[in-house]
Parts: sequence; structure tokens; C-alpha cells
Amino acid sequence: MESHVGYDTFLQMDSHGFYKLEIPEKLNMARQTVDYWADHGRAQDVAIYYKDEEITYGELKDLTDRFGAGFHKMGVSKGDCYVIRTPNQPEYEVAFLGGQKIGAIPIPTNIMLREGELVHIINNSESVAVITTSQYIQAIENIRPKCKTLKYVIVIGETEGGQISFNDLIKEDGTALPYVETHKDDPAYFLYTSGTTGAPKGVVHAHRFIIGAGDPIGKFAMGVQRGDICSGPTALTWMYALGHNFLFSRRWGISTAIYYDERFNKERTFEFIERYKLTHFIGTPTIYKMLMSIKDAEKKYDTSTLKQCLSSGEPLLAETAREWKRRFGLDILDSMGQTEAHEFCTTQVNLNIKVGSMGKPLPGIEVAIVDDNGERLPPNELGHLVLRRDHPGLLREYHKSPELMEEVTFPNNWYDTKDLAYMDEDGYFWYGSRSDDIMTCHGYRISPSDVETALQEHEKVFEAGVAGVKDPEMGDKVKAWVVLHEGYEGSEELAKELQDFVKKTIAPYKFPREIEFIKELPKNSAGKILRRELRRWEKEKLEGK
Repeated sequence: MESHVGYDTFLQMDSHGFYKLEIPEKLNMARQTVDYWADHGRAQDVAIYYKDEEITYGELKDLTDRFGAGFHKMGVSKGDCYVIRTPNQPEYEVAFLGGQKIGAIPIPTNIMLREGELVHIINNSESVAVITTSQYIQAIENIRPKCKTLKYVIVIGETEGGQISFNDLIKEDGTALPYVETHKDDPAYFLYTSGTTGAPKGVVHAHRFIIGAGDPIGKFAMGVQRGDICSGPTALTWMYALGHNFLFSRRWGISTAIYYDERFNKERTFEFIERYKLTHFIGTPTIYKMLMSIKDAEKKYDTSTLKQCLSSGEPLLAETAREWKRRFGLDILDSMGQTEAHEFCTTQVNLNIKVGSMGKPLPGIEVAIVDDNGERLPPNELGHLVLRRDHPGLLREYHKSPELMEEVTFPNNWYDTKDLAYMDEDGYFWYGSRSDDIMTCHGYRISPSDVETALQEHEKVFEAGVAGVKDPEMGDKVKAWVVLHEGYEGSEELAKELQDFVKKTIAPYKFPREIEFIKELPKNSAGKILRRELRRWEKEKLEGK
């Protein structure tokens, strides 16, 4: 059997002062996280807080052993994929890690996915099992005849004919768990993510991810230590939360509190922080803005246990960061990441903070701004944001889609994030936009995030989305969709006021030629504005005329 290696031994500094990740050939994500701590002095430490329940690392090891043994006895084996469709709850972690122990490959899916999306994911991955709850079982039963590889449906809660009880499954003797050897490059889990066109694509991560992404993030972005408690009000099926609120916390042997409300609630989020005495809060810019919309929240709620507030998913506005610091006394550490790589560029605990920047590349991860030929660009020049292709936290492949890997392969051995950014003279990175979001108006290249940021500095604007609308004279007409704070109404006068405000805030040629006031922006499950939806809205509006 493989030996476990200490949790702080893989990220090493070489003789030149550069960090390098050394990853063992034989590696299993579940055994490297849960089993390591259960066997190395933290068996009695709490791994999971959930409602009134506490699960220690020792208990989590036992539960995952039992699940793995039962799963294997049922007929699931190394290389088999299985779908997890549950809200945030301990059984999600048990199923994820327990399956990994026998070399099976979990695929977490958002509970909001529709039946057609689930059919595609199950069939594309050739999944043999689904783990879900009695609340969400009906959709699985509806699509079961369309999924030829699906053999086992495991239900948390009450079961009916043809379904397997999760509780019965974990009654299996954990000592019967077979040892299945896995390699660092073996598939460890999939996440399906929507592209700009077509069906969801399967992003395959290998077991090396837990070290390749987890070690730099845990050490430099989170700065965690024994006794810390990490969580946030986001679904564990989203890569950002999957890492921080689950896998990386297990990697570093700390506690997590599982946020059990299926929808974000700002008052209950503060109560959640108080109840579990969180030290690390994982949020998004929108979440921080919503929390600050509670008048005198800093006086009503006790947030004194918080040591770190992290943000990702969308650009963090300077105004949001400054106001949070003023009211709660803590900086928000912003970051840039993807489903394909998790975070790779962050505001780090040991560096000065530049408000509005996404920080610097994490030690051990090579990141650059390059031109179309893959050559590094000088400071302050907008270019392609790329990672070195041998980064061990990077995806293994897009499942059954080699053409997608070709699309993100850039000259000089770079992986193209499909984002545009620039680096300043001090090595801090600043976000531009998605490469297909850049607008060209009268010959000027304009980043939508620049315009969104400027609009959101206005006191009446809660948030804004910006996209280019095709125009025969301008090329792309800059249009903004604006959500106002409560108590304000949109009008032609306010639109003109916002246009003038943008002209005074950033280069005048970037101002939005048209502003539409709406109640809510289209976003994905990670909270990112879907600019392609804004463009679709406009196209449908024009076609309807």
C-alpha cells in the first residue's frame, strides 16, 4: 500500500528561490486527505459541522470506507463514473470520497440542472450510478430509460422499487474496503461546465489536483492552520466552493461548516458565521454586496472570529472591498480561477493588497500575459492570460472532446484561459474580460468589466452587465444593463446621469451608448454574468422588431 506523505512536503523551494510542486506517482485524493489526518493525530478533530451534527476525521474515514466497500460490492469498480446530485450535506462528501477510494470517478452536478442536461452528463460520462435524495429523485427516474449505462440509483432518504438506500449502503463493513491503487494522472472527478455554445463539457481532473491546486491555495491564498473553520453560502458543486469548502480544507486537515440553505439568504449567512465561528469566509463580490445591504450588519452580528474573507467568480470592485474593510475590518482577498484549474492568481496572505487586482500567480504555478504567438507581453499591455500546460492542478482533458483541448492549447506550451488581462510593473494581474467579450467601438478595444466597474461606483447602481451590440457605424455599440439599489427607479434622466458619470470615471470613449434598467442580470450557478445572454436578449429584441 502507498505511504502517506506529510501535508506540507510537496511545495518545495529550490536553490533559486522558486517554488516547485513534487507529486508522488501513486496518489489517491481521498486517502491523501481524510485517511492521512485520521492516521496522523487528527482523528478526533472535527472535519464537518452540519446543523447540529459533528463528524470527526476518524468518523469520516469510517463512513467513506463503508461507502467504498458497499459501492464496490454492488459492482462499481475503478474507472466507473457516477453522478452525485444532492444539496450541500455530509452524504455528498461521503459519496465523493468513498467512491474515489475504489478508483471510481464522482461527477458532482448542480441540483438546478434540468432533465435534458442530466441525460447528457450521464450518457456522455457513461455513468453507472447516481446518488441523489428523495427530494430530487423524480428527475432521475424520469430520465432513467434514456440512460443505458445507468445501473444503480442510490437515494438518501426514503426509497422505492429499483432504488438502493444510501443508509443501507454505508452499513457495509469498512474493513472490507479493497485497496485500489491510483496514479497521480488517473481521473479523480469530473465537473461539467457550460460553454458559449453546445452541451455541457466534461472537465476531467486527476488525483494530482489535490496537491497541484490544493497546496499553493491552502498555503498562500488561505493561510490555514489547525483549528480553522472554513465555509461560505455557495453550492459545493461549483469549483470555487468544491475546493475551499471541501477538498482543500480536507487537504489541510481543518474543519468546514456545510451551508445547508439551498438558496442564499443574507441574514442567515451572518447567523451561520456566528453559529459555527467561521475563520475563513468564502464568498463572491455579489454575496459581499448583499451582506452589506443589511444596515448596521457589523453591529448586529458577531464576525469577530473571521480571519480571512476570500472572493472569486467575478471581478471584485474596489468600492466593495473598501466598504467591507471599513465596516468589518477585514480585507477581501480576490482571486482568479477556472473550472479547469481552480485558482491560480490570488491576493495572497503574505503580499501587499492592490484593491481591484486579482493579485499575483500562486507560488509553484507559472502564469503569464502573452500575445497571439505565445510571447510574453510587457507590463500594462492587455493580452491572453495563460498558464503553463504542465501545471499539475490543470485539467487532465475535456472528456471525449480532444478538439476542445486543441482550442485551449497556445504556442510555447501555454494553456489559454480564454481570458484577457494585463500585468502591472509590480507583477500584479488585472482582469480584462473573456476574450470573446471584448468590444471594438470606433476602433477602440473596450473591456466590458471596465465599464461595469465604473457604473457600479455610482451610488444608485447595485450591479451592471455590459456587452457589445453590433452596429453598422460603431462596430460594437457599448450597451449596459443596470440593476439599481432598492428605492431607485430607472429613467432617461438617470441613464444620462450614468453615462456622464462613466465619462468622468474612465476614458470617455468607453461610456455605454445605451442603458437598459432591469431587475436581475443573467448569471450562471457560479454567479458570473452571462454576457452571451445579454447579447442574445438584444438579438432577439432586434429580430422581433
